[in-house]
Amino acid sequence: MDKKISLKGKQIPRFKSYEEEADFWDTHSPLDYGTWKEAKLEFAKPLVHILGVRLDAKTIDLLTKLGSEMGIGPSTLVRMWVMEKLKSVSRKSKQSEELSQAILHKISK
Repeated sequence: MDKKISLKGKQIPRFKSYEEEADFWDTHSPLDYGTWKEAKLEFAKPLVHILGVRLDAKTIDLLTKLGSEMGIGPSTLVRMWVMEKLKSVSRKSKQSEELSQAILHKISK
């Protein structure tokens, strides 16, 4: 494991453990290794409204288990599902509206 990762600038050594790597980065700057670019960050708007939904204990347990498998909490999982469904319904509604407009346009000729 004496090979080194080659980047522009200094070489990063291969580490035998996470602890060894942590010790290394505690005393070294990543800016001395490789090429870095400035990144633009965008933050989501804070969620300020709460919608209470009553669910039975088994459903909450299942949501907790599924969310845990995905590395998220149950409320985040439900919020993701709701947003996905809203996008789907909105898309279908828009397509339906466009179809209705096209039909009305043909009828009016």
